[in-house]
Amino acid sequence: MRESVRLAYLEAMEVTAWVPVQPLAHAALRSPPEPELPEEDIQHIMAPASVADAAVVESVTGEKLAIAPEPATIPAARKYELPRVSPPKPATLPTKVEPEAEENAVPSVELAAVAPFYLQLWMAGPCALLIETPDPGVEKGTPHYNLLTDILRAAELTPTPQLHADFRWPLSRNPQVARSAAAASEALQAFMQARLEQTPVSSIGCFGIAAGLLAETDPQQAEALCGREEALEGLAAAWFAPDLQTLMNNPQEKARLWHLLKRVMPRWQGRA
Repeated sequence: MRESVRLAYLEAMEVTAWVPVQPLAHAALRSPPEPELPEEDIQHIMAPASVADAAVVESVTGEKLAIAPEPATIPAARKYELPRVSPPKPATLPTKVEPEAEENAVPSVELAAVAPFYLQLWMAGPCALLIETPDPGVEKGTPHYNLLTDILRAAELTPTPQLHADFRWPLSRNPQVARSAAAASEALQAFMQARLEQTPVSSIGCFGIAAGLLAETDPQQAEALCGREEALEGLAAAWFAPDLQTLMNNPQEKARLWHLLKRVMPRWQGRA
């Protein structure tokens, strides 16, 4: 129902002001108020028709009859509609044009992480021993400790080594910290240089593959160091042997270690 018609009904019922208690069921939405016409237009519409506007018709009898003009019709009120606002279009990101050089570039390969390991640094006179061992480490009275003391006696070193420090990898539990073999090798070198700065030694004995990372950044190359002696930058020369558990299980590895000791013993003989 148009608003003007609705107001006419209310005026006929002598209802001048009203407020609905609740929304009327099935009632049309209230349209905006009709615009008020200017006063000049209202006077023009309500003014009586002039004689000049009347049509003069001469009847058959000769009498002149004045026919009143048709009453002026009030123009219908304009229908106002709220403008429709279209939803904003999503912004489109410009497509990135990759240069040909980047298309042909070789994708970077993430370095594999090294399994966690535990090392203990023992001091035996002029020789330092870096030993790979399960946690909690080599303890006195255990078979591993007895084997270590036997090796020291054969190498003419003090049979009562002293635990100096330990090294755990990885250094942090943060997964964003690098855990590759190269990172482990760099951290191990820094650890040894800091621990041996105030205690200089003539030789370093490394037992286990993880201890071999002191000289190599690849675990396979570190394993191939067993039975050899290598010069290290900023540290004394190091010799490499299998871990204590492997030496206990394989007599052949003990024989290889003995041949290695005979080559490196001159480094500390006379200084023990």
